Amino acid sequence: MSDDVELFKKTLGKQVARLRKEKGFTQAELSALINKDYQSISRIESGKINSSCYIIFQIANALEVEVSEFFKNV
Repeated sequence: MSDDVELFKKTLGKQVARLRKEKGFTQAELSALINKDYQSISRIESGKINSSCYIIFQIANALEVEVSEFFKNV
């Protein structure tokens, strides 16, 4: 993959982690809210996977934030 894609995944992952922590959730708690295993959240936050738009939508709903919050500074 290109460097741009890798940078995007890592930056998005950092945003997910930041917002999750601000809302006081663990990875396990967030994953339970969206019916995923906690490893999925870990992989998203570490930038190891390219998350689907729908997963980001689910995370945003669980954290009660706008989807756009994940893309600030990306």
